[in-house]
Amino acid sequence: MCEKAEFWENLRSGIFASMVKEASPGQTLSNPDEVYAVVKPLFAVQDDIESFYCIFLNAKNKILAIEKMFTGTIATAAVYPREIIKKMLEFKSEAVVLIHNHPSGDTVPSKSDLEITFKIGIALESIGACIHDHIIVGDGYSSMQQEGQLKTIQNKISEISCHSVL
Repeated sequence: MCEKAEFWENLRSGIFASMVKEASPGQTLSNPDEVYAVVKPLFAVQDDIESFYCIFLNAKNKILAIEKMFTGTIATAAVYPREIIKKMLEFKSEAVVLIHNHPSGDTVPSKSDLEITFKIGIALESIGACIHDHIIVGDGYSSMQQEGQLKTIQNKISEISCHSVL
């Protein structure tokens, strides 16, 4: 029993979250299950508010960094695409995986989740970068890439960028 209590204490203290962030650069994540396994400890530290993380990737999809970008309240977090762009440029990142939690446990993307993914996608398109996935963590997880929502968003972005005039 003592080992279980110690494990939960370490999980909530952020020790595992620190280990994840320190050990991740250079690693490759190949699917949403792996992303979820890596980021789950990050949300254990403070699971009663929304937190928004980004996994910044290079051209070969190797992790450059995992960064907590935004925190909010129990039901929302303000997300600013310009701050993600700044980090993309800082890390010389070509792609990103977006991850945030829903403290309610419901992993279905909200309308605002889809809207911010679209806005971030447009911003990234302007610098030649892209979103590989947007994962929502709760009681399990959902992947916008697996569910087809990311493809729909990317198609809308392509339509806009193809119809742009100088």
